[in-house]
Amino acid sequence: MATADIRPYRDQDRRDAEAIARLSTTVQWPSLTDAGVVHRVCTAPGAEAYVADVDGELVGWAQALGDGVLQSHLGFVAVHPDHRGRGIARLLVVAVFQATGTLRMDLITDSASGLYESFSHTRMQGFRIYPGA
Repeated sequence: MATADIRPYRDQDRRDAEAIARLSTTVQWPSLTDAGVVHRVCTAPGAEAYVADVDGELVGWAQALGDGVLQSHLGFVAVHPDHRGRGIARLLVVAVFQATGTLRMDLITDSASGLYESFSHTRMQGFRIYPGA
């Protein structure tokens, strides 16, 4: 089994953004299927994004936003279905968390609870709000 190379997102010929957009199509995330949107999400102020490559192919990515001190929010984690169950998501979560330089990270999710429960955590109730909508 090939090992995953975890590295920061980079805007090298838009390859990472385009690969993340294709992965987002595969995992049915329609809001991230445009490479331009992906690039803006990965390079937004306070954003940290990492990707996972296996044999030169991008198979996963994660993005978190943080204040650099106390609080961060895990925004996105996706791993191609053919590469799940190999610890790639865990490596991506750790990489983006460390890159934020924060003490804690929150997330809102309705899937992959087994992955997130495997980290030291406190379960909290949350909301996804749409102010002004």
